[in-house]
Amino acid sequence: MSHLKEDHNPTPGRTFGVPNKALLEAMHHCGFQFWNETSDTAEHLAAEAAFALAEHLTGVRITPELLQNTPFICGSAEIR
Repeated sequence: MSHLKEDHNPTPGRTFGVPNKALLEAMHHCGFQFWNETSDTAEHLAAEAAFALAEHLTGVRITPELLQNTPFICGSAEIR
């Protein structure tokens, strides 16, 4: 599992910093493409890469059955 270093951020709503090298390597391994890497399929594989990364980070195998049979709680918040 990868751990992120968090910096104190005195400005709410703004993020700073760069993901650590281990996370970038995990993202690349899971199918995310960076900077000068291009592919005709990159745009179509973003969802698959995101699920692969979630599985990598949590250790939970994401299956169609898991997604179909798991109740999800959703909400929304107003952005000011």
